Amino acid sequence: MADILSTAWHFARHRFTDLHPLEVQMQVINACNLRCAYCRCPDIPTTLLTTGQWVDIVRGLARVGTRRLKAQGGEPTLFKGLKEICAAARSLGMRTAVTTNGYGIVKSPDLLDELDEVVVSIDALKPERHDRYRGAGSHEVAMKAADLAAERGRKVYLNMIVHRDTWDELERLLEFCEQRGFRLNAQAVQFSTPYQDREAAAIGLSQSDESRLYRQLGAWRRRGRPLMFSAATYEHTSRWPDYMSRARAMEGQSACMAGEFYVHVEPNGNVHPCNFHVGDFVPKNIVADGLDIALRHAQRHNCADCGVVHLEERKRLFSLKPDAILQLARRG
Repeated sequence: MADILSTAWHFARHRFTDLHPLEVQMQVINACNLRCAYCRCPDIPTTLLTTGQWVDIVRGLARVGTRRLKAQGGEPTLFKGLKEICAAARSLGMRTAVTTNGYGIVKSPDLLDELDEVVVSIDALKPERHDRYRGAGSHEVAMKAADLAAERGRKVYLNMIVHRDTWDELERLLEFCEQRGFRLNAQAVQFSTPYQDREAAAIGLSQSDESRLYRQLGAWRRRGRPLMFSAATYEHTSRWPDYMSRARAMEGQSACMAGEFYVHVEPNGNVHPCNFHVGDFVPKNIVADGLDIALRHAQRHNCADCGVVHLEERKRLFSLKPDAILQLARRG
């Protein structure tokens, strides 16, 4: 409850200020120690910010009211300064989260000391089904990382990529989460950005199957099952007309919360409204151009809407929809 009240205070305090990126996704690295069949993130060249630069960014984000900082990759635990970055964030009152394949957690469990939430990528309850697409032995490591995080009292979420060969594992993994006290984020494999490998498109869900997936998740959420997002979010996403085009542009200034309440920072410091946006937006760099300039620039884009579950939930949350607020309270 204390966390919820603190988050509400942050929102109220910063809602009408010029800059208020309450949630920031920092993609600290593209590299990964695995080669998942549907991901080409490690193939995309980039330059990396230093740990010191990230810590300076965290201090700047604290000044403008950032409440939650989530590390992404590639595999973010490969970034050697991740613990230092998260420690700086927590010392400034932020909640820290990481999405990981688990190897970095198992190798260095002390990283958990600076994390509040751990999202572990697990695609199937059966090890052979998971390992077929993520790499031999990766299922065992991911499960161990989830258990280590739970033992340390961290909030644990399993992140499942649903495709043709894992669809029938969905409810089994949800039942596993119910038994362990975890929550499940299930999303269809995607091929709409440069980070996904379209050569694996054969395992993708059809338009009708992906719509059915989100309808099912919405029905389960309405029954109180431990899914990450609200039923209304899943139901909205189930009506998206074309999952191969996850977003649509508009003429003029967008009213989307991305770029305002939520931003995505790439490994080189470029600041985007999110990692699915479309339109003619050209990012500013948080180091070269300055934090305030880059954040203010990210507010001005013409991406109108998207069929992406986690972004739809944030749209509902920052629009103060009761169902999304209640879901956040349930997650804690």
